[in-house]
Amino acid sequence: MVLYCPNCGAANEEFAQYCASCGDDLSSAREKKSKKGQTQEEPKVSSDGKPKKELLRSRTDRKIAGVSAGLAKYFNMDVDHVRILWILAFVMTGGSAAIAYLIMAMVIEEEPEIPEATST
Repeated sequence: MVLYCPNCGAANEEFAQYCASCGDDLSSAREKKSKKGQTQEEPKVSSDGKPKKELLRSRTDRKIAGVSAGLAKYFNMDVDHVRILWILAFVMTGGSAAIAYLIMAMVIEEEPEIPEATST
């Protein structure tokens, strides 16, 4: 069985406590599922029918602030390609891209922390 995150729409294992994609608590989705039997609320989708994406800085795959990894996940790219693009932008703009990176590091929220699973 699959449990969909009410926040981002990602599919998770039925007994997961937190969403593997966004870290949101899945207890409310589990309660709705148990009240409705086997039916489940549809995941959030954008106007074009695709799952809603959110730009967040990475907690795990970071070299400086996690901006490159967050952009790579958002645009479905390899993080190394995004980092190379940042270096090229830095060189081509004479360092002005560093200001954009710093602004993005301050403005973009960090992805939620996912507590480690405890074995019982």
